Amino acid sequence: MKSLSYLSFICIMLLSACSVKPHPINEGEDACAYCKMTVAEKKYATEIVSNTGKIYVFDDMHCMKSFIKENIVPSGDIKLMMVSDFYNPENLIPADNALLFTSESLHTPMNGKTVGLADSGALKRIQQEMQGNSLTIQQLLQ
Repeated sequence: MKSLSYLSFICIMLLSACSVKPHPINEGEDACAYCKMTVAEKKYATEIVSNTGKIYVFDDMHCMKSFIKENIVPSGDIKLMMVSDFYNPENLIPADNALLFTSESLHTPMNGKTVGLADSGALKRIQQEMQGNSLTIQQLLQ
């Protein structure tokens, strides 16, 4: 009986170690997986998590877009794509649920000029602050 509970414990530990989930982005520490620059402002950062749980951090949506377009990690191997919430950068939003906003007035690290927003209230707020357009992650990646 003891060996069975020990085996169950080992299985649970292995399964929990393999969970695929986003990782908090560390401003000033994490390096962009594409351009290799340090993430200077979390509000512009994005993240990809592979099916195996490998984390790829980007300092700008432009870098994430280039990384995906160059097929550095095959699209079938991408489990999660996350974007920082521009107004609350500690929050990572699934890219499919985020509202993206692009504007010439945005001065992002690699000139991607696009940010992620958590909801329609945040979109209205940024639209009052500057001219620009909303788009989806699918539109961005075209």
